[in-house]
Amino acid sequence: MSRVLPARHYQGGYFVGFLVIGVAAMRVILFYQAGSRLVAVVLLAVYGLLYAVEPVLSPRVRWFHIVYFPLQTALVLALSNLRPFLDFTGVLHIPLGLQALRAFSRRVAVAWIVLFAALLSVTPVLGMGWAPGLAFALLLLTGGGFLLSYDLLYSRTQADQAESQALLADLEQVHQKLQEYAAQAEELAAVRERNRLARELHDSVSQMIFGVTFTSQSARLLLERDPARVPEQLARLEELTGNALGQLRALIAQLHPPQSP
Repeated sequence: MSRVLPARHYQGGYFVGFLVIGVAAMRVILFYQAGSRLVAVVLLAVYGLLYAVEPVLSPRVRWFHIVYFPLQTALVLALSNLRPFLDFTGVLHIPLGLQALRAFSRRVAVAWIVLFAALLSVTPVLGMGWAPGLAFALLLLTGGGFLLSYDLLYSRTQADQAESQALLADLEQVHQKLQEYAAQAEELAAVRERNRLARELHDSVSQMIFGVTFTSQSARLLLERDPARVPEQLARLEELTGNALGQLRALIAQLHPPQSP
């Protein structure tokens, strides 16, 4: 399965996680007493630190995700089991779901998101009771589903845009190659035309010029031996030169065809 775009292409979901962590920290400070507050702040600090370094370490440490997601899940469960119960801690699963979309293939990411959704649903029910816990869990799941859907849609849009840009670049390369092939084909056609004209020049005009040379030599010899036959040779010579001139004009016309007005 193909991976979705890395986080560097879209930072919105990543910053949503910091917002969630900040709201959770405010709830911890306002809600917990001194003893539980210190434990909760330490757990949140470790969670936030791991969350902040994930985009940096993931491309460099191949096994980082194997440790990262179980550890972050354990931290959220530890926060959820502090007493008195704090209803907002389960929402920390939502940033992990956004990161899972970028860290794993689609199938593995969905498995992690289902796990996060189950934990996010169970935690309020255990801490608040069946009815209020279920209602609060549905509220969190609705918000988390919206964020995940929007993040996935935005990532897919950017992936399609990147694919379109890559396709456009490929088309430009193909167009350039076609232009090069067209220029080569035109040059090849010109070479073939020159070769054809050279053959015609050799086959026709050169033979006529040879005939002119032979006829003129014959006329010079007859001028001494049989002058009466010289006019006949001169007429033949005139015919040959006229034919040669006509052939040359035809070849020149093929090399430089007349331009249309």
